[in-house]
Amino acid sequence: SPDGSYTEDQSQETEVKVTPTEFDDDFDDEEPLPTIGTCKALYPFDGENEGTISVSEGEILKVIEEDKGDGWTRIRRSEEEEGYVPTSYIEVYLDKNAKGAKTYI
Repeated sequence: SPDGSYTEDQSQETEVKVTPTEFDDDFDDEEPLPTIGTCKALYPFDGENEGTISVSEGEILKVIEEDKGDGWTRIRRSEEEEGYVPTSYIEVYLDKNAKGAKTYI
């Protein structure tokens, strides 16, 4: 300030907004991931964030990536539709012979 006293200017603070779950996967130019199992949606989920997918209760979907400890499983409905759903919303049935599949779920 002109008189030499220090005043804190609130407008200089930048507010960083972080989306609770951001997925950096780019679905467009990747080879499709192989299916490692199936899952049944136990509850409806509205996939409103980028990278998520909406599911209906009772829907059967393909699992293409297991939960890596972050609470999300990547699923595919069709060639054009895939995304993440909360792992707690689905019941997972992994293929026993799928490469890298774990059978403890």
